[in-house]
Amino acid sequence: MERQPTLSVAVQIAKSFDLDLSDLLLKAELIQTGKLREEEAFRDLFVRIEKPECLRNLELLELHTGLSGAMLLKAIHGCYTMLDTIDSELVANGSPPIGGLVELANLSSMVGNMVGGAIAETSEGLYARNKPHHYPDLLPLRDPAKNLELKMALETNKPKGHLPKAGTYITIRYVLGDRAGTYARKTRGNTVWIWEVKVGLINIGDFDISNTEGDSGKTAVIKTTVFNAMPLVYFDPSFCPYDARRGSYPGLN
Repeated sequence: MERQPTLSVAVQIAKSFDLDLSDLLLKAELIQTGKLREEEAFRDLFVRIEKPECLRNLELLELHTGLSGAMLLKAIHGCYTMLDTIDSELVANGSPPIGGLVELANLSSMVGNMVGGAIAETSEGLYARNKPHHYPDLLPLRDPAKNLELKMALETNKPKGHLPKAGTYITIRYVLGDRAGTYARKTRGNTVWIWEVKVGLINIGDFDISNTEGDSGKTAVIKTTVFNAMPLVYFDPSFCPYDARRGSYPGLN
């Protein structure tokens, strides 16, 4: 005899998988219609786990942003959940994952918006998302939060923007690996994996201005010496695009 769970039971089942109920129902629908294999639907639960061992300099994270390490981990995990939900729907309908569907510049912008939204959601009332294309990206709602600008960059690229703006920054760099959590420096997959998060105060003079071909107008890039000196608060060596074993990653110095 089959039994249907009540809504409250369904919510508890979703929580046990660390999923929103809507995400669990989407996965169930895709499995039921044959668009997604069951083992693939729940594989992300094992490879997308939070990694507290990747946190460091938590006192500096809290000093600059008011965020705790647990909040940062939840924000990264929340971004992954959003991306995986989108990818499940895309793949089930015969499309590549979002990492193989959009231009990399657009992907960075999309992932940045997801991370920003996830930080606001997990910050316990410290932050709210600002309107699109408004400075700063995250608005402080109470102490000790500050005006917080978020910048994304792929692999070893330095974060950049269209205009130099002084303020507190949280910078996030990511790579594209595969769904199983494997990344090779010489190849790109379709799945976003965050490997580095930095925080710090940046001044107008800490930017270089360039007119790189392909950019829309002048671009403000954080100077290499300034960026290397920013406190590192999250580092996942399994996705590091540098050869960290040979000391080529300046963030560990």
